[in-house]
Amino acid sequence: MSPFNGGRQILSNARSKLGHSRRLSGMIKRLSMMRLKSHSGDEDSNEAVDNDDQSSIDNPLSPTEAGTSMSSDVMDPEADAAKNAVVVSSSERRPRQNVSGLLLLPQELFDAITSHLSHAQIIVLALVNKELMARFMRSAAILELTPPDEPSSYKALNAFIKKADSSKTKIRGSLLSSLDYDLQDLVYCYKCKKLHDPFVTFKDRAFAPNKAIRCMDWAPEHHMPPRATRKLLRSITKRRNHGAEYRHLLQQVNNTTTLYQTRIMVQVSLRARYRNDDLLMRRQQIVSSIDKTALALWLFGKQVTEPFPASLSLPKVYRMCNHLCWDFVYAPLLTQWIDPLCQADHGDEVNPFHTPTCFRTDPHDVSKQEGHMIAERLRWLSSGAKWNPMDVPTLLGDVLGCDKCTTDFSLDVTPLPEPFGWGFVLTSWLDLGNCDFCPKWDSHRDARPSRNYARKDVHGDICRRFEDIETSRLDHRVRISELDHARMKNYGWAERAAEGADTNITWSSGHYCDPVTGMIKDPDPLEDADC
Repeated sequence: MSPFNGGRQILSNARSKLGHSRRLSGMIKRLSMMRLKSHSGDEDSNEAVDNDDQSSIDNPLSPTEAGTSMSSDVMDPEADAAKNAVVVSSSERRPRQNVSGLLLLPQELFDAITSHLSHAQIIVLALVNKELMARFMRSAAILELTPPDEPSSYKALNAFIKKADSSKTKIRGSLLSSLDYDLQDLVYCYKCKKLHDPFVTFKDRAFAPNKAIRCMDWAPEHHMPPRATRKLLRSITKRRNHGAEYRHLLQQVNNTTTLYQTRIMVQVSLRARYRNDDLLMRRQQIVSSIDKTALALWLFGKQVTEPFPASLSLPKVYRMCNHLCWDFVYAPLLTQWIDPLCQADHGDEVNPFHTPTCFRTDPHDVSKQEGHMIAERLRWLSSGAKWNPMDVPTLLGDVLGCDKCTTDFSLDVTPLPEPFGWGFVLTSWLDLGNCDFCPKWDSHRDARPSRNYARKDVHGDICRRFEDIETSRLDHRVRISELDHARMKNYGWAERAAEGADTNITWSSGHYCDPVTGMIKDPDPLEDADC
């Protein structure tokens, strides 16, 4: 029997079991009217749908889901009066004035009536007020869903959720939305199907051995940042919508890692900012080699074209989104830079296959080559002039966008401290919308045609909003903080490398993560523009 369509029969059975006293009949009649009111318009509730991907905040409710959101319909107006009432046992009496009839029932009678409700309906009722929550906590202990001495209300709700998950009915999405919105510091994980702290996925294996793997949202090669998982971003959004403090959580998203390997440095920094109600993120990847040679330029091309090259040990570079890769967009630019430097004879090959032996290792710095695209770009950046003097706009430094998801991206160059001199900067700007699993967020999940987000303006609108500039194509210049510049020096390594020492060692630096709480202990300071 469907939990929604069987209301009349359930209450009829309750009447026969409870007798025909006038008081009980009046209460049951009132419950019946409230149930009919909350479930009206739900004719096709027998259809089972797995709403596992439905979430959390400000998602529009369908007519069916609106009928199940009983937090605002079922207990109005009596729920407000019940907030100040006191739960009583079967032997206690209480005055009837300004008290909901449901809360006047003894605990045993309350359990008998609510036992006919589905687990999902019980969870929604428990969220109405603290008194109903306490009633259902006792029910959970009686039904042996939780230990008798369990004091935690969210663990009692978690027990009912596990029961509701097994049915996968169409109220599930609405139910999880109600839970996510009300519980600011806890999230429902659609992976492990439990309520838990959003940082539990980042804890050390010794502290969370069963959750560290199962709860991860993205694979290591995913373009979305691994720390800014769905659960952490959802916690930030909930707290912001409720007017609670969230800046300390936003700092947990902003982080920087620097890796130096095989004489090549890759620094990946992430920063999140709000623009109105949309959460924007910028991932900035700086790639540079202390060697300015033709081989080093070709190796940069390999990092861009093959994020995980099997034959070369190179630091990883993330792609800009699920739909595009750097090589697909910038292949003509890379070919223009690399092919003239090849010393091998490839005959009449249209697309020559280069190897490390094709390129010389003697010093060759294209930034000092007059007329070269990279040299002209660096000269313009250092001049401070607003307008690019090059007659023909190039892909270098231009802000482009994906027409299937909310991503802008750019490939540029920038001056760097010694011993690097200059380097490439691959930047992605992502608009994640106002909540997880909204259409903008969906466009960044594993690519499917149904998740595409059609964009009308794909030429830098996200970059302009994030950077607070007028025209991204003409105004955008790479900005590297002093803190990130200092991280490239790695406590004096840069001075030694400039003198020729320690150039072949491998080192990395990043934030310290507390293994107990999972939180970054040394987060980057927030800027005024971040919130």
